[in-house]
Amino acid sequence: MTLGKKIKFLRKSKNLAQRELAKSLFVSYQLVSKWERNISYPTTETILYMISVYHLPLDFFIIDTDIEAQISEKELIFIGFTECMSHSENDCPTIKGIAAMNNMAEYIIKKYFNNIHELIYAYIVYIDENIKMEIEEKVFISKNILKIFIEDMAPLLYHQRLELKILYTRPYIKNTWINFIRVKYKNILSKHKDFNGYSGIELEYSIELLTSFISTWLRQPNPENLEDFQIRIKKLTSTSIDQWPIFN
Repeated sequence: MTLGKKIKFLRKSKNLAQRELAKSLFVSYQLVSKWERNISYPTTETILYMISVYHLPLDFFIIDTDIEAQISEKELIFIGFTECMSHSENDCPTIKGIAAMNNMAEYIIKKYFNNIHELIYAYIVYIDENIKMEIEEKVFISKNILKIFIEDMAPLLYHQRLELKILYTRPYIKNTWINFIRVKYKNILSKHKDFNGYSGIELEYSIELLTSFISTWLRQPNPENLEDFQIRIKKLTSTSIDQWPIFN
């Protein structure tokens, strides 16, 4: 199923006309029509906004593939994308640049990604997949949220610190990545027993706290080691805010 067909499937499943879907996304209905016909494509931010507004799985718009050769090709593309981002802090990689980095024909990349926005979205989901699976399992068994964050999530994040540092520091992808994880954490935490009865604003504050801890840690030139980070978070979360060093 192409991206256009998935957008059309979403619209039909919600019993929406193109104008209604367009209004909810703050775009024109002509643009929605172009998306559905694969004439043009939504930006990464628009894709993530659709996921948030319509409460979709984070990988909803990933184009399905079950052939090993295709999976291998995609992984090579993601490796090339990572290397391109490593070589430049400010310039967003291009399909042409990724192909050159991988010594790969451009048409191979375009078999899977029509443009850089589709590739960015798929890359973000790819980087996050293992982390999400592990954390959802811990939430399901109702382990304490703070313990999940310190004991389970932090080691997974540290293992992927090189890729995550890039996501947190490149201006053309940073905000998209942060919006993605906010949506992810909101979906995950809202299912945990600790948040039963919480108001929306309490959940939002909790998400902001977690994302700020992670962002501050991983965007450093040399992120502190895992053990030091875990000790720091335990210390910060075990004292009242008026005892924090910045207030003394």
